[in-house]
Amino acid sequence: MKNNCQDLCLPSLRIGKISISPPLILAPMAGVTDDVFRSIAADHGAGLVTTEMISAEGLKRRQPGSLRLCRQATPLKAPLSAQIFGRNPQSMAEAAKIVEANGADLVDINAGCPVKKVVKQGAGASLLKEPEQLALIVESVRKAVDIPVTVKLRLGWNERCINILEVAQKLACAGVDAVSVHARTAAQLYSGTADWSWIKMAKAALTIPVIGNGDVSSPLRALEMVRETNCDAVMIGRAAMGNPWLFAACAASCGYRAQGGIPKTSSDFLVVVQLHFNTNVRIQQKSVGHCRQLLIWYSKGFPESAKLRARLYELNQAEDMLDCFALWLEQAAAEGFDLKSYKKM
Repeated sequence: MKNNCQDLCLPSLRIGKISISPPLILAPMAGVTDDVFRSIAADHGAGLVTTEMISAEGLKRRQPGSLRLCRQATPLKAPLSAQIFGRNPQSMAEAAKIVEANGADLVDINAGCPVKKVVKQGAGASLLKEPEQLALIVESVRKAVDIPVTVKLRLGWNERCINILEVAQKLACAGVDAVSVHARTAAQLYSGTADWSWIKMAKAALTIPVIGNGDVSSPLRALEMVRETNCDAVMIGRAAMGNPWLFAACAASCGYRAQGGIPKTSSDFLVVVQLHFNTNVRIQQKSVGHCRQLLIWYSKGFPESAKLRARLYELNQAEDMLDCFALWLEQAAAEGFDLKSYKKM
């Protein structure tokens, strides 16, 4: 990639005893960042990967589904952060102990999820309205585990209540090791534009590491975030869905060797899709609907992807879906499309 920011070398990030190199982080995403995708992202340059958010109460009760979310069954080449959510300090502390015992290298507290079923419990982004409660949670978790503790935040509940600086400073005093800032309010959900200026202000106000998150969809955007905010690391979420190679491209742009490589041919591309798909089907035993969605993510942005989606919805067998995807990709390759252009690599 050639651009005016190419000379930037982003140093590795250290959070406690954990080294994150390159300082590119896979964001937690429900239904997306399972252990298979975490492994693939790490293979392609993510320096830290994060679980789907896990209920502290579910972990405390040893519910199989919650325990499964925090376990890493496939090999992992990067540190693992386990994200937990809840509002009870004691339950959060117990949950943190459980994820630590299950191999997590860091524990992340969710204080940014805006989904109704989470905030109605007084958890996730709802905690932005209760900084004291959030600080109590951090204190309890910090005392309970030896691994680093981080918190994922948003700017505030809505545009009339942007309190990221107050909250982040309170958490630093409570003992948190780093914060990640999704530069939107809870009310915005994922709409509008992320306001990176608040990441810059948080970085200037804090002595702990600040991780930037929001609207990073290409290597250039990752570089721009670092330039504009001076953040210590970049967290990538939705743009990595169906595009783990984005981490390799961003790593190369920030002065690191591109792990896993960027696909040069449609065959290289298909190998990763098949690995992700087949592992989900055979090992994880994911639903047909999930497998279909997986292929839709990988096809996003490509020519004729709408026709592929229509065809995939006509199929009910996982093997047929993968065959359909492979044929579509072969036809697209014959038409000479540029993988790097479509996947912003």
